[in-house]
Amino acid sequence: MKVAAVTMAFNEKSKLPIWMKYYAGQLGATNCYIVDHGSTDGSTDSLVGVNQIRLPRSPQDNEKRTAFIGDLVNALLRYHDYVLYTDCDEILAPDPRKFSGIIDYCDKVRPEYITSIGIDLLHKLPEEGSLDPEKPILQQRSYGHYSSAMNKPNLTSRSVTWWPGFHSRELPAKFDDLFLFHLRYVDITQTLQRLAVTRDMPWAREDAGGHQRVSDEKMTGMVRYWGRLPIVENDPWSIESGLLSTYIQQFKASEKLQGDSKTYWVDTVKFGAELIRIPNEFQSAF
Repeated sequence: MKVAAVTMAFNEKSKLPIWMKYYAGQLGATNCYIVDHGSTDGSTDSLVGVNQIRLPRSPQDNEKRTAFIGDLVNALLRYHDYVLYTDCDEILAPDPRKFSGIIDYCDKVRPEYITSIGIDLLHKLPEEGSLDPEKPILQQRSYGHYSSAMNKPNLTSRSVTWWPGFHSRELPAKFDDLFLFHLRYVDITQTLQRLAVTRDMPWAREDAGGHQRVSDEKMTGMVRYWGRLPIVENDPWSIESGLLSTYIQQFKASEKLQGDSKTYWVDTVKFGAELIRIPNEFQSAF
């Protein structure tokens, strides 16, 4: 089973090492592809074993980025059984109660494509301390909440046309035992450092990326608010029952095919109204 992982990076000093360690460990470094969009912080200068594609720096343009990555993924599918794309702050993890990793999942399930179940992994302030990069993340963070924006069809064995932002494709969402952990809010210090980068970089459109250009105060307040949500201790983390199942059903009920783009419209602004404790079995995932 040959599986490749692709990401696109710009000055991702904190998240790129996490991405590299996880996906190289899962798939082998030679099957990891990093598209460097003009990094200037040294984060891509000394990468070992992985494949790099260096692009000149240009304003952030989701339409252009999605089209480029789609072409790359479709080309890699000529040589791999599966290709996945995630942003640098996204970890795609099969349910460890059923599978030993990504390759085991692909080998046993053999899906044509899969949409991941989106989870924002949260820094619960003030109870949880700063993230220690030497320790597994899920041994330091215990809570997440559902995020419809992270329900992404990011694993595929067939050519793909993505909606900008990778939130949907030309086929309807199809869910299974695959979770996408979003690390943007996993450590408040890292969150604000990354926010400073995205707030200051040029954007192709003034109306794009608003959530990545807010003030530090607004971002911190949002993370603190999420940390005060009611806690659900024993959700089954399943598409068959529990909170996540309900949210997935709502997501599926709202999606619809967009005529001009030939991709599906999906609701990307639905967040869980509660914190869900991550099952203990996930602690060794990353």
